[in-house]
Amino acid sequence: RSARLARLTAPPSRRAGAMPHDAQRDAVKPAAADEDAEDRAIRAVLAAAGGAEEGRALEGARICEGALEDAKVLGGADPCLKGVEGTESTVSDSCEPSCEPDGDEADSQQKRQRAPGEALRTALRGARDAFVDWMYPLARREAGQGGGSPRLEALDAMRWVASIQIVLYHMYSHKEGFGEYAGWCATWTQLFFLLSGFVLAYAEISKPPKTGTARPSLLRYIRRRMTVIYPAFFMSLLLKVTYAPGTSTFQWLIFPLHGLLLQSWLPLCHADSGHVSCSPWLFNGEAWFLSVLLLYWVGLRPLAELFRRRSLRFSAATLVACWLFSFVFPLLGDRDRLAHWLGCTSQVCPMTIMVAIRSGPLGYVHVFVAGVAAARVFLLTAMKDAETGERVGAGTRRVALAAERAPGLLRFGCCVGYTTYAVLLLAATSWVKTYYYFFHNGGMLPVMLTILLGAAIGVDPITTWIFRSKPMLVLGRISYMQYLMQH
Repeated sequence: RSARLARLTAPPSRRAGAMPHDAQRDAVKPAAADEDAEDRAIRAVLAAAGGAEEGRALEGARICEGALEDAKVLGGADPCLKGVEGTESTVSDSCEPSCEPDGDEADSQQKRQRAPGEALRTALRGARDAFVDWMYPLARREAGQGGGSPRLEALDAMRWVASIQIVLYHMYSHKEGFGEYAGWCATWTQLFFLLSGFVLAYAEISKPPKTGTARPSLLRYIRRRMTVIYPAFFMSLLLKVTYAPGTSTFQWLIFPLHGLLLQSWLPLCHADSGHVSCSPWLFNGEAWFLSVLLLYWVGLRPLAELFRRRSLRFSAATLVACWLFSFVFPLLGDRDRLAHWLGCTSQVCPMTIMVAIRSGPLGYVHVFVAGVAAARVFLLTAMKDAETGERVGAGTRRVALAAERAPGLLRFGCCVGYTTYAVLLLAATSWVKTYYYFFHNGGMLPVMLTILLGAAIGVDPITTWIFRSKPMLVLGRISYMQYLMQH
């Protein structure tokens, strides 16, 4: 009896296949007749033994299994789906228990019931991920990878923040309510020289020195720099001359110096009808810093070689010395002291001294040197040898960022620096007028060095969430053009 029960409760051998339904039914008809006779005999035995209930269950299983097979052959669909043609009339009510879905099907049905809400959550997650990928395109790029020295993308956004403040100073320094703060905005000019020294020195000393024919000549090096800055500068110069041409012979004599980016090397001033005109500030006067940078670039590579093998202590001492040098300028410029010492009584002499300090090479050379020294500090404190994982040394061929090694003050440099600047702006507003030469010509070095190194290391919250965002990256790319075209 056990063997017979096992055979009867097993799935029937006939299945819907390529054979037509009528042919299948004819093929299995003799076997089905024999099985019906045997079933009746077994049911009688089971009933006699008190197993009538088991017999009825067995009969129901046989009828349901056959009905399911017939429904599949006739309708080609799942008979458990109510309302499908050919299934509801074939499957009896007694078959309903056998049509309950198994565990996997139940999970599928529950997922389908949750589909509308789940689909909305999935869509929102997809939109969020897409926005994050667009907003922070650098997040998927692992810092410090690739050949040579890693690009420090956040510096572009920091440069835009500086340039927009100088634009505000030029455009709104006489506006009521803003004029008292405008002087602080003008102090960000020094960041251009600090940043240039840092970036160019970083590119030089983060790689092994080139020798022989691999080392470009000075002329080729300057030409490479000029191809980046000169087209936009020359276009701004032409637009300015077209819009506001020169009105005196002196201005037209100075014009060739502007075309050659030599207008700030020697500040030339001329008095005409009580008004003093100086060469750096004629035509597109905002571009005077490019003339100063051109002269600094001549000495960049010797400076970089000087700091290549210098220690962290020497580099840090250089930064302190550069900041202390900033005290020289208020000593010379305030109240026209240097003009009085030289015995200059004309209107041109004090103006020439003032322009030489504020818009000449002598006024920012220490800031540029500080940028070179800062590059060495950055390499020794926040970078490592990409091949060995050790500190950057003389034999390092490729470097990678190691932000975890940097001091906490530098890792959060942007937060510390901008907070300090905000305190000066709001709580010490009048200081910039009293000590303008100091703050304008290097006095802000501690604040700007902290911001610069924090942005370079790249883990500062301002750097991570603001400077490395897509809008700020775009603004950083156009900051140079924005500055030149401000008028």
